[in-house]
Amino acid sequence: MPAAVAAPAERTGSEEDTAGEGGTAGEATAAPSDVFTTGSQEFARADRSTITAEDVASQLYGYAADPSLSDEATCTDGLALDQPGAVTRCTVIGWSGEQETYYGYMAPAGVAEADYWLYFSKDAPLPEEAAATLNDGLNGTGAYPVWGEEQEQSTTLSGDVAVERANFVLDGFGREDLTVTSVEGEVDLTSTAPVRGTAVEDGSGRTVGVTLLPIPTDGEAPAMMISIDGP
Repeated sequence: MPAAVAAPAERTGSEEDTAGEGGTAGEATAAPSDVFTTGSQEFARADRSTITAEDVASQLYGYAADPSLSDEATCTDGLALDQPGAVTRCTVIGWSGEQETYYGYMAPAGVAEADYWLYFSKDAPLPEEAAATLNDGLNGTGAYPVWGEEQEQSTTLSGDVAVERANFVLDGFGREDLTVTSVEGEVDLTSTAPVRGTAVEDGSGRTVGVTLLPIPTDGEAPAMMISIDGP
């Protein structure tokens, strides 16, 4: 069963006037209507750790826009791995002039074969706590659907089920070397509320902190991002 996410809160005229380009004031209290990732990516050059606004827009357009209906996608800024918490505001414009707003974030990849992941929230920025889990300057992240195609699905995961599903996600994006052993409470897949957990490196036995961040999706089964604490 697909996870539903709350529609953005209604904004008054004064809130619209005071909300700036960064999506503050009334917009900050709204919930994204969709959250998704374009998956693992590599930088064009090994010595680069940034992408331009045009690069971000290109990935957004390729994922979120219908080329038969949409004219273009633009973003205000590029993104860099050494700027944790940075966000760029993007707009997808349809042929008839209608606009959709997205907010883009960069996170370091959690596997050696990739450099970074891009995450986008539609209509409103991610809550501050959720955005902070994407990039602490050290950690790696990855995302994967929470459920297999034939599994019975629920939108609230108990601690034990969250542990099981977190390991399914880790395996899904290529981190079979980590095993989540505990999660600090229930995980609500309809929200973007992060939940902390603990994992163990299978080879060394070292304990590693992780953060589970649900990724509600519009019309699809929910995914989960796992942020792996840095050394």
